[in-house]
Amino acid sequence: MLKHIIAITAVTASLAGARADDEPKLVEAGKLTWGSSPTFVPFEFMRDGKPVGFDVDLMEELAKRSGFVSTIMPMEFKGVLPALLGNRIDAGVSGLYVTAERQQVADFVPYAIVGNQILVLKGNSKKVDGPKTLCGLKVGVPVSTAFEVAVKKASDECKAAGKSEVEILSLPGSNNVALALQQGRVDAAVNSTATSAAMMSESPGTYELGGIPFDANTKVGIALRRDEMALKAKLETAIQAMVKDGAYAALLKKWNLPEQSSAY
Repeated sequence: MLKHIIAITAVTASLAGARADDEPKLVEAGKLTWGSSPTFVPFEFMRDGKPVGFDVDLMEELAKRSGFVSTIMPMEFKGVLPALLGNRIDAGVSGLYVTAERQQVADFVPYAIVGNQILVLKGNSKKVDGPKTLCGLKVGVPVSTAFEVAVKKASDECKAAGKSEVEILSLPGSNNVALALQQGRVDAAVNSTATSAAMMSESPGTYELGGIPFDANTKVGIALRRDEMALKAKLETAIQAMVKDGAYAALLKKWNLPEQSSAY
């Protein structure tokens, strides 16, 4: 209930500067063009040559409810925000964590809450139990993500404590990180709670958790240009409608996101 009240308050404050019936300036009239790197299960990833995932379904629904056609523009993760700021896309939707650094250059519509989760192969031979136990181990992470930053922080803490640093293997996308763990090329992998849940669901008996989630109150959001309040108002109105009629909860269930991933 509290989260729902906070969400409604945030939407009301936003709508004070723009109304949902104001027309945003889109890259292409009638189309909501959004940039994404489809390598982050279960938010966006490739299946049978097509982008699928929670974000893909979410943007399809939000666009439809806002009177637009959803158009994904695949790109490298590191290029999503530059493409947004360069007016090549209308929104960035790629499992983007809402961080203070990103909020300096972009506005966000939060739609999920995640944490960081360590995964190991079944049996947990290295007895991994949280970031402090990664010292001296080889850990796989998706490149240029918050997970890479988190493991670098853990490595620095290992060094400060006089222990061996973490050997970090940064790879493009969560699928490659999962493959490295399966092949034994890393001792552990760090990804989002949602991604870890999807991996365990898709490959039962392969993985287990290497401790409880950490940094577990991180918001994931749709990135928008700070001057595009009309589009933000439309998307916020649409997502609240999805919450009200159950479509949002249905998407969480469809993509096996943990209950605590709900932002509403």
